[in-house]
Amino acid sequence: MEFKESLQILGIEKYSERIFNSNSHGELFHLADYIYLSELLGKTDWFSDWFEDIIKQAEKKWDRPESVFQHIIKLLKCQIEETINENT
Repeated sequence: MEFKESLQILGIEKYSERIFNSNSHGELFHLADYIYLSELLGKTDWFSDWFEDIIKQAEKKWDRPESVFQHIIKLLKCQIEETINENT
């Protein structure tokens, strides 16, 4: 699967430039996370809304909000864990 295709599946293709250029060191390892997420989640109604909310939060609170794109899978994992803990 291509990176571009994974973003289309996730409904976040308008962020492709920002995601691709988010690492100040030029490392691209985080792009594989988006391919993995698209394969795991497929087309969803909620991911793009969640993704945009996370970006807005980072823009308000982070010193370097452009780096949020490198941490999406970690942030999703944390939120899933918090939800599970709240419901147990």
